[in-house]
Amino acid sequence: MTYIQLLIIIASGIYITYVDLKEHIIPNKVNIALFVVGVIITIWDINHIMSHLLGLVLLGGLMFFLAVITKGFGMGDVKYIFNIGLILGLKQGFNALLIGFVVGGIVSLILLIMKKVNKKDMIAFGPYLVLGAILSFFV
Repeated sequence: MTYIQLLIIIASGIYITYVDLKEHIIPNKVNIALFVVGVIITIWDINHIMSHLLGLVLLGGLMFFLAVITKGFGMGDVKYIFNIGLILGLKQGFNALLIGFVVGGIVSLILLIMKKVNKKDMIAFGPYLVLGAILSFFV
């Protein structure tokens, strides 16, 4: 199961990264496809169904809360984290989110210090979430 999950994250992640860097969106069609795949994985991994469902609800809920409060994340990012939680489960999904936040924060800080962006510029967060999801397989 792990290799299938990793392959899905990498394949969708390449597309998400490209589109988010170019257009600052994570398309609904990708999130819908990932949700369908996540449901299939959850059914297939019946012994860990609660982890997948808790990942969906808790991680997605946390990301939704942060998006509403900070207005710094798009709904595509929120839906992607819902899907990451569903596909990877609670623990690995949390690691993915944490890694994405840390790496995205560090890169954003460096870009601000180097004056490549300012505080009002939009920075695509999807690529960091994808990277976090991939790296979560190795921590």
